[in-house]
Amino acid sequence: MSRVHIYTVHINPSLPQPYEAVEFVEEGFNWKAFIFSGFWALYNKLWWSALGIFAYNAFMAQLLSSHTFSHTGVGILQLGLELFIGFQANDWRRTNLKKRGFITADVVTGDSLIRAEQRFFDRYFSTRSSAAFSQ
Repeated sequence: MSRVHIYTVHINPSLPQPYEAVEFVEEGFNWKAFIFSGFWALYNKLWWSALGIFAYNAFMAQLLSSHTFSHTGVGILQLGLELFIGFQANDWRRTNLKKRGFITADVVTGDSLIRAEQRFFDRYFSTRSSAAFSQ
């Protein structure tokens, strides 16, 4: 039995064809952000988040080198940050999309991103074609 994923679908209504630039953001914990936090933030153009993550890492390195905290203490603090990022990452992406003019168009489910995309576009094109036939 496969796991069902929930995605929010975001479009930019200011574009001439808003459904050609669709962003799907998964609900739940983001493992990529948990593992690659700063680089994940850079990849997703979350500049302030990336800056904060790198500054926090530099601060932790400074605490470690000044012997203010032990390796275990810094490791626990670092793990806490990574967990926080993993739980908040998708919300940060949604906020960034909203700032860039995107709106939430739909919520879809699927056992993978491809199935969720297929479900969304099937629904979108079926409503578009039925509206064209009714005219």
